[in-house]
Amino acid sequence: MQKKISLSFLTNNPHKFIEAREALVIFPNIELKQIKEDKIEYQEDDAEDPIMEVAKLAAEEAVKKYQVPLAVEDAGLFFNAYPGFPGLNTKWIMKKIDYDGIFRLLAGKDRGACFRSVVAYCEPGWPLGEIKLFEGRIEGTISEEVIGLDEDCMDYDRIFIPQGETRPFSLIMEEKRKMSHRKMAFQKLGEYLQR
Repeated sequence: MQKKISLSFLTNNPHKFIEAREALVIFPNIELKQIKEDKIEYQEDDAEDPIMEVAKLAAEEAVKKYQVPLAVEDAGLFFNAYPGFPGLNTKWIMKKIDYDGIFRLLAGKDRGACFRSVVAYCEPGWPLGEIKLFEGRIEGTISEEVIGLDEDCMDYDRIFIPQGETRPFSLIMEEKRKMSHRKMAFQKLGEYLQR
């Protein structure tokens, strides 16, 4: 019988927590708890891989505060037409320019995009170099219109169409949970915790 593992996920976002919990259901010995708080938001645009660096720094800070084994996640949408963008600024860009601004940015450009999720796992007492990072990535395209505006989902789910699909995540939420970048990253963490 496998030992029980208690894991806390620092996120204020209920959608992210549900996706993480569903991703880890294949590991019945992992009990996922939510710490309902936003992680510290760092801006590490100069780092070689900013999304990984931000996740690592946020995990280090959170484990000092809560003193439990925990995961934090940083995710971003990346447009092929603008390498590295919006990346760390995904949420901020949506707030500032909304869907209309995104569509104008991509007008006449490559509409290819990918979502990346990096989950950082840390235990109390670990130095920064010990933090484990797990990445998930899903390729797709940005639609030319907002689809599913009345659906309960994250903003970008209404315009991101995953590869192999004709509909955005907003209309295929069950399927999203089976293929998402977040699921991939959390399942890699689950496999690591089984060691």
